[in-house]
Amino acid sequence: MNTIVPFISKRSFTILVIFFMIGTSILITPNALAQNAKQDAWVACIMGVCVDLLLVWLYVWLGRRHPDRTIVGCCEELLGPWVGKIPGLLFALFCYFLAALMVGDLGYFCTTQTMVDTPIEILQLLFVLTVVIAVLSGVGAYVRAADIFFPWFLLLLVLLVAALAPKFEIGRLQPVMETGIGSLAKGAFSFFSLQELVVLMMVYPYVRRGKGRGRAFLTGAMIGGLVLVVTTVGSIGVLDSIQVANNQFPTYIMAKNISIGNFMQRMEGLLMLIWVLSIFMKVTVTFHASVLGMAQLFRVEERALVWPLAIGLVVIALMCYTNVVYVQNFLATLWTPFASLFIIVLPLLLLAASLIKEQVGPVKSKRRRRVET
Repeated sequence: MNTIVPFISKRSFTILVIFFMIGTSILITPNALAQNAKQDAWVACIMGVCVDLLLVWLYVWLGRRHPDRTIVGCCEELLGPWVGKIPGLLFALFCYFLAALMVGDLGYFCTTQTMVDTPIEILQLLFVLTVVIAVLSGVGAYVRAADIFFPWFLLLLVLLVAALAPKFEIGRLQPVMETGIGSLAKGAFSFFSLQELVVLMMVYPYVRRGKGRGRAFLTGAMIGGLVLVVTTVGSIGVLDSIQVANNQFPTYIMAKNISIGNFMQRMEGLLMLIWVLSIFMKVTVTFHASVLGMAQLFRVEERALVWPLAIGLVVIALMCYTNVVYVQNFLATLWTPFASLFIIVLPLLLLAASLIKEQVGPVKSKRRRRVET
């Protein structure tokens, strides 16, 4: 396996993590949280962010032990060149399926909320084309794009929050903790599975090593989590828990309520731009992770896999979004346990294998010395 040369700065990686953390979550997370925790959705969101930070700490620990290996590379190194290919391939397919779902999210949102007369296939093909161009340009290209987009992203976010402030009513967040710890835990459990930060372990080896590498990962997750908490609090405070729970895209509905005087209204375009920027970065990283993982497993060039897999993204997205109710039920009931296999179980398995291998190695060397003497 070729050695990966790290070249992404820690600041750039932090920005990439922020974009990835927000991703599709800025639109759909408040709805899922409100269904479980009602007006306490923001509390469940904070709990979910704390779980995300614990998982990032786990990923950083694994990355520190194997700094030049992606998670697919760790599977082969720690579990063996043959046995390790199975979880490695499953992880690459998980990334691929996740990228296809997000392409489906984009197509469904645009054709139901903004461009209702545009064929969903055209929107998805155009979006996948931009993702392909980014992936073919390489990690460095889309990381630099994230650096360029980030100041504008922050500016749009600040404008959106400032415009919504006059409509915010803190009473809609009360009573606090009324739903009980069970509902909060259920909401937090569904929340962290929508972040899928483990995918960034395919990019982590490209980050320059040294002090602050893990801190960059944690900082990005904290800032991204803060944005999602603010979004959830704003959705409940501007609308209410019932409207948030009944609307699939409550933050978009929230942005439609903006009215400052008679000249600043209907600023949902700002939210849509924020979402398109973040989902573009997340789909690009996730699709590249699947391509990179399969290229490492099958020892082929990445470029040879990009176009065939890109066409499959649109096909899978169209297959998955034939029925919106089915997709919502899948995300609400099956996605969290399914995603947890790769978000929690696989990293823990690899970390355990790494620790065991570290302990067994010295024992074997001692036995070898005794036999030689």
